[in-house]
Amino acid sequence: MSKEKKLIVEMLFNNWGATADRLTMRWIEYRIDIFMKYALKSLLLQSSQDFTCYVLYDPKSERLINEILKKYPSLPSNICFVTPKDYQSHINRDIEKFKYLYRVYLSSDDMYHQDFIKKLHAYKAHKDTVALIPQYGYIYDSVQKRLGKFFFWLPSYGVTIIKVEEYLRGQAARYSWRDAFKVPREFIHINEPIWINHIHGQNTGTTFANALTWKIANVHDACTLEPWNNNKQPKAAFGPEITEPNEIEQILNRFF
Repeated sequence: MSKEKKLIVEMLFNNWGATADRLTMRWIEYRIDIFMKYALKSLLLQSSQDFTCYVLYDPKSERLINEILKKYPSLPSNICFVTPKDYQSHINRDIEKFKYLYRVYLSSDDMYHQDFIKKLHAYKAHKDTVALIPQYGYIYDSVQKRLGKFFFWLPSYGVTIIKVEEYLRGQAARYSWRDAFKVPREFIHINEPIWINHIHGQNTGTTFANALTWKIANVHDACTLEPWNNNKQPKAAFGPEITEPNEIEQILNRFF
């Protein structure tokens, strides 16, 4: 195991106020089921298991979280549900023998390609780089069983790189994926779809119908676009939709 970098996959479950019902049994049951069927399977499929994933939940929902998790097989030792407070103490313990903390972002209903973690370990970032941005992926609607390529200028995926020494001294800036264009950055997996933005029954973000409208003139394949480095002009593109069932299955099998 390399002592150069520690990869922490950070998932926000219900510890932020995205929806009013995020503390209810119905919401938590549904979202844990989605996590188990998609995000967890994606993590278990990773060709490198050299990472730790923390799924952050609101302390007020702890009883419900634990009650529902008991209905499923136990999680592996490198994946666990924690409160934000416990998350910080876990990180401090996890990173103390490493040089860099790679803070990896993934929503609890989304997926990474099976080699994403392995490739992150192999990747050599420039000395001053703070953010790694993967702008290429897929949109998958698991209700309609529809899949298409997708380019997004500032995805909620990727990595921020933190020097462990500064972090443990409390001197590290707390950047997230939202700050990627404010800091020195590199674009990774250029022209390579590396994540899946998952649309399901209770998304609050977008719909497949909306995604179909995100077109750029004369661009058939969104993943042929060059990296987009203009923070003042957002850019998104969809297409093509993949309609052959065997091709859809082959692609999805590389993600979960």
